[in-house]
Amino acid sequence: MSGAHTDSGAERKLAFRMAITAIFTLAGYESLRSAATVLLKTAYGPNILPLAMATTPIVTLVGLWAYSKLLTALGPRRTVVTTTLGFSLLITLSFIAIHSGLQPATLLLYWLKEFYIVLLIEQYWSYLNSKLTEPSARRLNGPITGVAGFGSIMGGWIVSTAALPLGTEALLLIGAATLLPAAWLVNSTYRHFGEPAPRETSSPVRQRSALGWDLIRNDRRLAALLAVVLVTQMLSSLLELKFQNLSSLAYAGRRDAETAFQGQFWFYLNSVALFSQFLLTPLFLTRFSLRQVHLLMPAVQLGAIGWALLAPSLWSVSAAFMAFKALDYSLFRGAKELVYLPLSFDGRYRTKELIDVFGYRSGKAVSSLSIAALQKTGLDLSTWFLPAAFALGTLWMGLSLPLTSMPKKPLDDQP
Repeated sequence: MSGAHTDSGAERKLAFRMAITAIFTLAGYESLRSAATVLLKTAYGPNILPLAMATTPIVTLVGLWAYSKLLTALGPRRTVVTTTLGFSLLITLSFIAIHSGLQPATLLLYWLKEFYIVLLIEQYWSYLNSKLTEPSARRLNGPITGVAGFGSIMGGWIVSTAALPLGTEALLLIGAATLLPAAWLVNSTYRHFGEPAPRETSSPVRQRSALGWDLIRNDRRLAALLAVVLVTQMLSSLLELKFQNLSSLAYAGRRDAETAFQGQFWFYLNSVALFSQFLLTPLFLTRFSLRQVHLLMPAVQLGAIGWALLAPSLWSVSAAFMAFKALDYSLFRGAKELVYLPLSFDGRYRTKELIDVFGYRSGKAVSSLSIAALQKTGLDLSTWFLPAAFALGTLWMGLSLPLTSMPKKPLDDQP
């Protein structure tokens, strides 16, 4: 493709409708995120978090298997609607169980909140990647995530203002309720713009596994991307554990106050991410090479972690965690989606979900499982979270080189 490219009206309308859908989904998730974590820590203490993170991929893998079966049986539209409504029901049942005093339900809720949001959002991106041309995606990916980011900001604001007067448990019902309009919107969007069929882009001679492992083995770009996702999520888990430990110490015995604080944290984080999504992401993806973008992100992260190492506190660790998440939600998201864009149906739906759902949760599990095992020996590992995160940031920068040195076929050459 050459020359100037103008996004079609249909592409812009599709992007806008999917972004509005994501607003509802993300607003509900932010209402659920802080509440689920605080409820789990209240029930079992903060040391439960490494074990909860480490076991999340098991739940995720089972969920992905079920998703793949649904996708084959129902197709993309009915699958996204079914999963959206199903998650709303499960969140409501979790509220009933926790409100009834069943502590194990807090762990089930934690697993659920770790899995459901990624699966839903990645289904939205799979659909967008099926409908947008590459030039349009470069221009629209930033605004899409930016508009959707308003949902995250709204959710954080709701938590920060409602946790104290309503209580932490009530926030679960908000998370369940927001999925209802999301299901209606995504269904109407698929019906209006049509859903992609596997035979449109999948190669008939390629052997396909149910989860998409074969495409990762055969495509070096996807293998490198999986490695980057695993490393960055290991880094993220260490920063999150340090953040949660310091938060528990600062708000000991004040459950709803801690929930409100974390809601405020996510409100500010998502506001920073929104700025990046609207301004920095379109600028960097259109003006700079992917190698420059992928090297910049770990460089920024190393600087933030370095500050936290020199002056450790809840605020410096919050800043380092915020820097990672803000980039993950904006620039990293936009740059990563460009890798999937020219792939086949299976690459955009099955393998993408494997990397971006299972890969994200597995990266957290690797570090969390090690921490959980060492905690059994009585060791206090919290002082090592930041040095380990810095080392992973260095590895992330190194992995960015092979990821961005791989030649990319023209769009028309893809199956």
